[in-house]
Amino acid sequence: MAEERYSISQVARGFGLRVSTLRYYDELGLLPAAERRGTVRHYGHEELRRLALIVRLHHRGLVSLADTAKLIGEPPPAGEPSGREILTGSIDAIRERIDDLRAAQRLLEHLLSCPTDDPVRECTHLRVELDQTVGNALGGTVKRLSGADRR
Repeated sequence: MAEERYSISQVARGFGLRVSTLRYYDELGLLPAAERRGTVRHYGHEELRRLALIVRLHHRGLVSLADTAKLIGEPPPAGEPSGREILTGSIDAIRERIDDLRAAQRLLEHLLSCPTDDPVRECTHLRVELDQTVGNALGGTVKRLSGADRR
């Protein structure tokens, strides 16, 4: 009994991707089609499982597309990062993103609780943080502008 095959458009629709994305994955060697019928790519269960892994790793923002290719491709040559090293780096990046998101959440919660009428424009706490950000961006202390200078 032959394995069921799915056209590229069926797979794209089923996974919520564009057909061009699947073609690109094929060009990169990430997801070659099981077969072609004319010009239409068709995928079997193994290819769909591989696509599910690509979606889980890359589309959910866990690892870059280049690292996804390294993880699901051939074992790396000597001197190249191993799969575990790539995963460790991805975990570190996710932790950093989580920290950034928590800081963003704290800021938004603070702004919601700020007693001013327009917390985004009038919150003293936010102004201090913004002045610090400007100072850090310009490599030193930046003179705080007076009200007349801000116009």
